Amino acid sequence: MDMKVKFSDDLSLENEFEDLPPEDFLYDRRGPWPQPSPNHPFGEAPGVLHLPFSENFYWWLKTGSRYVRDMLFYWPVALGKAISWGGVSPVSDDEFSDYFYNSCYSKFFTFELTDKVKDLFKEYMDPEKRYCVCDFVGMKVLKPINGVHCDPSITLFEVIEGGVKPIAINLKDYVVDQTDGDHWLLAKYIALQAAGNHVIVATHPRLHFPMDAINAITKTAVPKNHILFQLLYPHFELTLKLDYQVLNNPISLLKNEWWMNYAPFPATGESMRDLVVLGFHGIKENPAYPKYFFPLEGPQKVESSYGTFHDGYYQVYLKFVKSVLAEIPVGDRFVTRWANYIHQEMKSFPNGEDIWKGDNFAHAVASYIWDVSLGHAADHKTYAEIPINKNPLRIRVETPHFKNPGFKLNLKKVAGVIDQMKLVMANRMFFMPTNVSTLIKIDYNFPLPALQKSAEQFKKDMYEHESNLKVRNFMPVDEITASIQY
Repeated sequence: MDMKVKFSDDLSLENEFEDLPPEDFLYDRRGPWPQPSPNHPFGEAPGVLHLPFSENFYWWLKTGSRYVRDMLFYWPVALGKAISWGGVSPVSDDEFSDYFYNSCYSKFFTFELTDKVKDLFKEYMDPEKRYCVCDFVGMKVLKPINGVHCDPSITLFEVIEGGVKPIAINLKDYVVDQTDGDHWLLAKYIALQAAGNHVIVATHPRLHFPMDAINAITKTAVPKNHILFQLLYPHFELTLKLDYQVLNNPISLLKNEWWMNYAPFPATGESMRDLVVLGFHGIKENPAYPKYFFPLEGPQKVESSYGTFHDGYYQVYLKFVKSVLAEIPVGDRFVTRWANYIHQEMKSFPNGEDIWKGDNFAHAVASYIWDVSLGHAADHKTYAEIPINKNPLRIRVETPHFKNPGFKLNLKKVAGVIDQMKLVMANRMFFMPTNVSTLIKIDYNFPLPALQKSAEQFKKDMYEHESNLKVRNFMPVDEITASIQY
């Protein structure tokens, strides 16, 4: 680095500055860079629309080609599965509880019960017991496609040792429970339908799209030989192009056109996009729909085995990141600028002054790495493992307008063969984990031996933590991706 003070004997600069040549940066300081989303500039996280050719080509080589192959050749397999099911299969109360408590669906547990919710379930609540709800009122923003229903619901769970137990479900202006037979079974499908659509379109995108600003800004504004760049760069692979495809490609599954054999959603593409906005901005005075904020201190706090799983691993990430960032001096100008740039795009991210307070720098970096690796991958894995024939995204049976003790549910009519075929296709192409590179095989290429040792210790710590897990292993260490790759 050359320190510039003078251009000539009689032209002195007021302040010295570091003059780095363009080649010291990944793309010669020419981008990528975040900008407002074309579809919802005020409703969604900033996107990255202009990518280097190398990133576009690499994504098509590793991921896009797989999409095309599956779209053209996997549909007969998907159709065969859907035909063999002949609709949906019964969901027991134990299965229903397990799908929520032991998966990414547990993110929907809300323990802050509003007066409205308490009044709604007052006949079912014992003051000596603890409860939570899964509120899916956001289904109201969806405009169903022909013959499909998108009903809002609120499920009341009793919190028990090591899990939850479903007590009652609100549909329309009435509540059903286990004594209501087939009506109760339909209510469980409605709750699962809402959970599936919410996690795919409203909640899980909070792990994807806000992180694009960090990805792009780091590539453009931080020199390649900087420790921060070396630490973060392996966690950027494939992500910007993947997110661009989801949000901006005219044949994205979010468009949900009738001819797309991989688009399984129950509503119009425009209203599905509204659900993305709802997930990012939240709903006023509804604790079930908080506004997005950067997870500066790690994973969303979730009272479930799934939440405990993530909380434990985050501490391993944080320890590693702290050991690496300790080599960066406080006040480093590139880090300060980096934080200021990101703060401009994401106000909940610490700015160039706040990044140096306490452990903010370490938490910011650790949260990013956890988010795009384990946080993202475990969501996909746990969702994809819920049986498709018990968790339809489309429901074609209308909810009764009043509580009907004699209601009979035909399982073959809950979801159609084509509906389920599309969901199998989407699960194969987009939802189930398909790894390109893994966290445990990353080579950070740190020039300092001490940092190489930190990276090696991180991998050992991940395996050690896995061997001592006290909860279900939702994502084996060897299967954690290095970045958002699907």
